[in-house]
Amino acid sequence: MKLINYKFARPYLLVLFIAGCSPAVEEPASVMQEAVSPNATDSFVMRNPEIREDLLNQLAEHNIEFWINEDSSIGFYVRDTKEVDRLANEAIGVYISLQ
Repeated sequence: MKLINYKFARPYLLVLFIAGCSPAVEEPASVMQEAVSPNATDSFVMRNPEIREDLLNQLAEHNIEFWINEDSSIGFYVRDTKEVDRLANEAIGVYISLQ
């Protein structure tokens, strides 16, 4: 008797992993803006090719400046973090809904 269909479990585990992280402590916007340089950068790795392609298309469509680093991670400016997070969550949600 097979209890788990692993084909469908992987995307849900990804969502649980992303959603299950403890929330960061929110700092007032004025403190964050003073502490972070306007040119500060960040990056992340998206290994799923379908999600990655959709996310890169969405970043370009929303005029978010990004680049591909030597390690294949996607780089972006910290000032765009909220928008990048929103677009990444949207891309993951679309992928899951199509599975």
